[in-house]
Amino acid sequence: MPQVVLLFETNEQAHREILKGVLRYESVHGPWSLHVTEGRAGEQRLLSMRNWGGTGIVGVIQNRAYAEAVAAARVPAVLIDPIDDELLPPGLLARHSVLASDQVAIGEIAACHFLERGFTSFAFIGEVNNINWSRDRGAAFAARVRQAGHACRAYGPLRAKEKRDWSLERTRLCAWLADLPKPTAVFAAMDTRGRQVIDACLTAGIAVPHDVAVLAVDNDTLICESTTPPLSSIALDTERMGYEAAKLLDTAMRQRNVRRQQMLFPPLAVVPRRSTEAMHINDPLVARALEFVWLNAQKPIGVPEIVAHAGASRRVLEMRFRKTLKSTIREELHRARLRRAKSLLASTNLSVTVIAKECGFSSKSYLGKVFRRAFGITPTAYRASHWQENKTLKKICR
Repeated sequence: MPQVVLLFETNEQAHREILKGVLRYESVHGPWSLHVTEGRAGEQRLLSMRNWGGTGIVGVIQNRAYAEAVAAARVPAVLIDPIDDELLPPGLLARHSVLASDQVAIGEIAACHFLERGFTSFAFIGEVNNINWSRDRGAAFAARVRQAGHACRAYGPLRAKEKRDWSLERTRLCAWLADLPKPTAVFAAMDTRGRQVIDACLTAGIAVPHDVAVLAVDNDTLICESTTPPLSSIALDTERMGYEAAKLLDTAMRQRNVRRQQMLFPPLAVVPRRSTEAMHINDPLVARALEFVWLNAQKPIGVPEIVAHAGASRRVLEMRFRKTLKSTIREELHRARLRRAKSLLASTNLSVTVIAKECGFSSKSYLGKVFRRAFGITPTAYRASHWQENKTLKKICR
């Protein structure tokens, strides 16, 4: 029976999802004897892979200790999201397959999410130690924003004491956020960082999302749904990454001289929540109406409720919508609902009937009609094409 070590830090959502994918593969193609390293206090270490009889390793290599354990084991391994090459034992990446989230795609989808909402001011807040995946996400975000003709402010770097003590850093972050032009779209490298940004905004009296809109990465629902307001986040294809890692390792343990592979996994979708439900609109009447649409699109509202909230006649509001957005009130309501429907189709297994209800459509058939008119495809076909697209990975063999 294969003796497999799994190196993860399961306090992180992404690591838990990758582990879930590995276990899903093992449950079908195993059995394997597993030793799971979780990074928790009191955990037993596996000091000798040779004595244990280890035959393979899958791990998220985000620290030197895990990297050295892989190098010392001298067994087939699949490395996930490894730290910078210069921080690793020499030649480690050349010997093993490497799987990684597509950091460029993550940064670009974050920028597009904000650009679609009309923002012209942007900022990036990275992981405290400026780790490689954080730098890459920030660079791609800034590049896409510059391509659209805008600048991107970058926060940091932090002093050593600030990296260790959030109470020290928060004062600095509050002041930095207060100095940003308003409104500004802030992209945080991960959900825990996004939570800190929202906390700093609350402390500094900065309104989220009206003054600062916040988007992060990982879609850790425990974090995202417990912030005030709830945090928008980019869902990653991490469970499938774990499944593919286990599949590669299984092949490497069964065969000799297997060619190493490198795979990139694009993000699934932005999961929008209230922290980004804002648009930079110069017309205050249109902005007020759109805010109401964004906050209530999932409810059974219609044009009369939107007009009543805006406090203007329907004729005036329709004219202002056409002048500012080149669309009608109803079209913007459908657009908001369709955006949420596309996100749910891409990132969940909910039925189309349930999604129609969750997005404020009166029925599955009405959602289908509106969806088909907007995108030329049915909701079911969109879901199938999205998952098929994500199955086509970018494979680069060194």
